[in-house]
Amino acid sequence: MNSKMLFAVLLAFGVAFAGLSVDNYVVSKTQYEPNEPGIATVTVSNPTGSERISSITMSIENPPEIAVTSAPKMSDIDAGGSAIVSIPFRVKADARPGIYLLNVVFSGYKQSGGTSTTSTNTVSIPITVLNAPDLSFSVDDTALSGINFVQLTISNNGGDAKKVKISIPTSTGSVMSSTYGGSTSVSGSNTSTQQISASQIAFFGIDSIYVGSIDGGKNVALNVTLDSRSADDGANDMPIFYFFDDELGMTHSAYSNLRMNVRNEKLDLKFDQTSSLVTKRESNLSFTVRNDGAESLKDVRLSFPNDTLRLKDSGEMKFGDIAPGESATASVVAFAELPPGVNPVGAEISWIERDVQKTESRQLPITITSDADVGVYLEAKPLPLTLGSEHTISVLVSNLGSYRIDNVDVSIASPAFRSMDISERQYIGSLQNDDFSTVQFLVAVNATSEGSVPVKITVNYRDQSGEWKTKVINQDVSVYNPPVADGSPIPIVGGIVVLAIAVWFFFLRKKNPNGG
Repeated sequence: MNSKMLFAVLLAFGVAFAGLSVDNYVVSKTQYEPNEPGIATVTVSNPTGSERISSITMSIENPPEIAVTSAPKMSDIDAGGSAIVSIPFRVKADARPGIYLLNVVFSGYKQSGGTSTTSTNTVSIPITVLNAPDLSFSVDDTALSGINFVQLTISNNGGDAKKVKISIPTSTGSVMSSTYGGSTSVSGSNTSTQQISASQIAFFGIDSIYVGSIDGGKNVALNVTLDSRSADDGANDMPIFYFFDDELGMTHSAYSNLRMNVRNEKLDLKFDQTSSLVTKRESNLSFTVRNDGAESLKDVRLSFPNDTLRLKDSGEMKFGDIAPGESATASVVAFAELPPGVNPVGAEISWIERDVQKTESRQLPITITSDADVGVYLEAKPLPLTLGSEHTISVLVSNLGSYRIDNVDVSIASPAFRSMDISERQYIGSLQNDDFSTVQFLVAVNATSEGSVPVKITVNYRDQSGEWKTKVINQDVSVYNPPVADGSPIPIVGGIVVLAIAVWFFFLRKKNPNGG
């Protein structure tokens, strides 16, 4: 039962029996922090009859977390009259977050025909105790010029914040806002409508970032990529929307503005990567370049001085001449020793403008795809597979990629097998690169006749970029009739098939130092 329902019940009870009635109560704030004072105000009345209620007393039952600093005295209330009582209190410093009831009992005497009767009423006042989160934002560099990598620091000077998520609005809209924890909240009571303009600065490549929990008094630093290519020169307000749960589990949303300074480069070239580049493997790297400037550019070239990204052959990408408003594309074979995900890579751009050779250094975001792959090796005991028998199928999974893979699990399925295990899926967990692990399945061969039957092996895993991958291998195996009574041997033709290509790749591929 919430506080409004509780008050309605108590109010109905007071009116039904006449005499003292509690008409209303208010508290000075909707919530209080530990060691914070407050005031609860109660309106008490004598709504019916013609008798005065005298000798009114007030007793307070307070929980241990709430200390009542004084209990004011009350005067008599004539028929039809009322009195307002203010009860000062303080939340104790060690009070835990929660909703606590302050129970107040009013009692008085009513004279009627020479007879004195007692009139009593009770009100329970809920007091919410919460150390509200107080999140603020800062960046290590407010100067932006295109695509920039900055460190965004989130500081929490209040109570614990859970399930924190941040985003930058890219469309204009109205929000309901109120003050919450030193920021502007877009949820809660006592709200007003505010117009929020779309931000010309956005996260590059993502819509939002899940931060998780930020304890009170703690900071969290995030490396983020900001895209200011659409922003006007000069100061720009970048609103950051954030969502979180407080210590009582209530969800709130709020926003905070960061003032950023945008400075457009004289060279107005926009680079967009148009191909996937696989880590530690030679693959095709393509860029499309658009000239958004007012000058024609000749002999535009792009190179990467850092050895973490190496271009084969000429060592540079040649785009040729690019007129204003036009685009050009270039491709080259590249080898990157970079982790999966978006990586800032130092680049050098050269071009000829008005017959003058110019160069500029810039950081470009390069998206790297994981080279995660697995090899599979099968073995059965005992051999050969015979109709109606139980066999243990061992599946060895090896990590052929350059980085650890996580949440690895394996399953096998075949119309010729009936699983004898509780689950048809076996969990491996994590595998470092060049590592392997084996799981086993107990099956009964329930094929109707001997011969070749299909088996499907499924391996699920998550690579270092966070992407889930699935590898499915379909292979035929041979099953046989049970041995005859004379003990004649049955040739093991086929049996469980070793996936030779995967095993060869696992054991021999590392001899190539370039990984290609």
